[in-house]
Amino acid sequence: MTRIARAIRRPVAWWTVAALILGTFVGLSALGRGAPAVAFQQAGHWVYNATVGAVFRVDGGGKSVDAEVRGVQAEAGSQVVQGATNGYVVRADGVIVFGKSDLTVKSTVRIGIPEEPIGIEAQSGPYLVYRQHGQIVRLGDQQQTVTVGSVVSSAIATADGALWLRNADHFCRLAPTSTTLACELPAQTGDAGALLSVAGKPAFANLSKRTLTPLTGDTAGRAVPMDVSGSLPANAVVAQSDVKGRIPILAGQRLLLVDAAGTKAAESISLPPGRYDAVAATGAAVAVLDAEKRVVRTFGPDGKPLHTHELAKKKGDHKHGPRVTPGQDGRIYIDDETGEVVTVVDGDGTVKEVDVDGGNKPVSPSATEKPTPSPSTPTPSSTPTSTPPSTPPSTRRPILPPIHVTVGPDKPRRTETVEPRTTERKPTPTETTEPTTPPTVKPTAKPTAKPTKPTVPPPAAPGAPGSVSAKSGQGKATVSWTAARANGAAITGYKVSFRVAPGTFVVGLPASGSVTVGGSTRSHSFSQLLNGGGYIFTVAATNRVGTGPAVDTKVTSIGGTAAPPDAPTEVSAATKADGSVTVSWTSPSTSDYTLSGYTVLGSDGSTTQVPAYMTSTTLKPALGKGVSYRVTAKNSAGTSPRSAATRTVYPYAPAAAPKVTATPGRGSVSLTWTAPNLNGGQLVHYVVSATGQADRTVTTTSTRYTGLTALQLTFTVKAITRERNNSSSATATGAAGSTTAAPTAGAPALPPASTPAARVRRTSRRRKHARKVARKDAQW
Repeated sequence: MTRIARAIRRPVAWWTVAALILGTFVGLSALGRGAPAVAFQQAGHWVYNATVGAVFRVDGGGKSVDAEVRGVQAEAGSQVVQGATNGYVVRADGVIVFGKSDLTVKSTVRIGIPEEPIGIEAQSGPYLVYRQHGQIVRLGDQQQTVTVGSVVSSAIATADGALWLRNADHFCRLAPTSTTLACELPAQTGDAGALLSVAGKPAFANLSKRTLTPLTGDTAGRAVPMDVSGSLPANAVVAQSDVKGRIPILAGQRLLLVDAAGTKAAESISLPPGRYDAVAATGAAVAVLDAEKRVVRTFGPDGKPLHTHELAKKKGDHKHGPRVTPGQDGRIYIDDETGEVVTVVDGDGTVKEVDVDGGNKPVSPSATEKPTPSPSTPTPSSTPTSTPPSTPPSTRRPILPPIHVTVGPDKPRRTETVEPRTTERKPTPTETTEPTTPPTVKPTAKPTAKPTKPTVPPPAAPGAPGSVSAKSGQGKATVSWTAARANGAAITGYKVSFRVAPGTFVVGLPASGSVTVGGSTRSHSFSQLLNGGGYIFTVAATNRVGTGPAVDTKVTSIGGTAAPPDAPTEVSAATKADGSVTVSWTSPSTSDYTLSGYTVLGSDGSTTQVPAYMTSTTLKPALGKGVSYRVTAKNSAGTSPRSAATRTVYPYAPAAAPKVTATPGRGSVSLTWTAPNLNGGQLVHYVVSATGQADRTVTTTSTRYTGLTALQLTFTVKAITRERNNSSSATATGAAGSTTAAPTAGAPALPPASTPAARVRRTSRRRKHARKVARKDAQW
């Protein structure tokens, strides 16, 4: 008992244990695990289990599964991304949309791009980046597609919710509320490297030049040299974010931790033999994956090894290996090939596996702690001399279970194991280590030590309400939910709110509002809502500690079933000099998730079907004939009205080659040509070229060159055209018509200025006489 008392009186050890137990409970409470426990924020990790055919949410803090969506059919290894209210299972032909609050499948959206995309979760997303096809799909209530125009080499999301990517020759930024890429920063073509986030801001790690360039404003920042020794191959893997100012880079069998400020040399860690193809940073740790040996290794920012963990064995024959995903909650999640096991890497580098089968539901921490009464302690006068009939008593009795204590507030990488303290009694000379008869000690009436009471964690803010949904009626909606977890303090109320969805505009009616109801209430009705409008409803629980996370419903259409979408807006048509016309538009609002496509209607009678993921199309109408376009959208409820018509455009292509004729003269050549087929364009001018002469701009069909020598010359003529009635359109250069010709001999040269005047007059008279004789000979 003396050792026990000393252990209890040790303030460092005792308060360390208390702090750990308190921190564990607060961490679990903050995640809001309840029944059902569904977090609306970008927290946790969703994974698709192909064996079960369901999507599960892994609670990274509690290392358990706390939500599931059944009846999902997709290929093994399909990735799952999440937004504020919905999750998306990315299949080969599209995405399956499910609600995070009601845990039901809503619809399947067809994408139709034959490529596995990069899934990026962001404040304004999530996004699917189709690198080879140069397409970005923003998922959400209004799905949007942005065309990049070239192959995307890398893409990341930054802390402000923007999406950054690198195409063939620029760095581009897609703002959270924009559908237009801003590509103002040039990128050096051919330089190997990758985008990453450094302290939440975008930067480019140039592996070819060994520099780190911040990307801010309209111009790139100053490039910082990366102090790296040894080779830095072009196929090195760069983490998507830094860790404590260090940039993790996988360079073959080395892990490099490059100083982002460029003031220190990079840490170089030699890795055991293997095939390392993934690196990620979280908190104060870096994780690398050896896909060949299925081993995860974690390191601190200074390169010190933290933990090594062997993944579960591969199940089945799948082409993809484990998928490494940096979570929005500051953890790293590693999915196996079938989605049956998720490995969680915490911010301190610890690694733990979670079985994803729907069976490991969240359990209260107190439910797993059962106090074990201390065995009776024999009195000093009692001396055991024989073996009791039961199991021999242990000579070591733990006071507290083993715990892991972090040493120092600024050194999270260093961990020590605090072993349980024990009370040990040495046998007296009269005792034997193997007694042969039971002890003759009489049992005491009461045990000398009382059972240890489980620690009661302090109350915390409540968890998230479950099954939040809304049922609409005529001008009203009723919101319902299930109880949130109280987390140690009774729930005093629920705050229920509504707001109009994007695309809904109200006049004379409130666009938003909220009300607080009692803690035992499970539904509330709102009136004065716009029939046919879309609304989003939100519920959050409150107790005396604070307010828990809020949960949004999906967009609910007031008046019952979904209505046909509105007409597309901002419809425009633009000609190109190759004879094509590009029609573009903005997606309309829709009250459900089944937008199936668009129809482009031309005034020339043409009809073109366009998939739902596209908001533009390129057509090839007849050249020279005016045509305008309207667009309609379709969903499960019907077809929208026609949009406003575009301006009338006149498709055109480069003109044909003119037929050129050359007529030689004395020291001159006269050119004429026929007007070519302008292929629907409007003539701007002709460009005439001749050997050794400057180009001429001519608006007629003839021109004359003088002062030429008797040399063979080549003459070419091209027609320059543009779109009819559109002076701002791009010009097209037509095909070249050409011919060759040489001028005839010119008149004799004039005498030098030093020749006497009388001689000049005689020479002039002779020339006139010669011309007169020549005319008579010609008449004869």
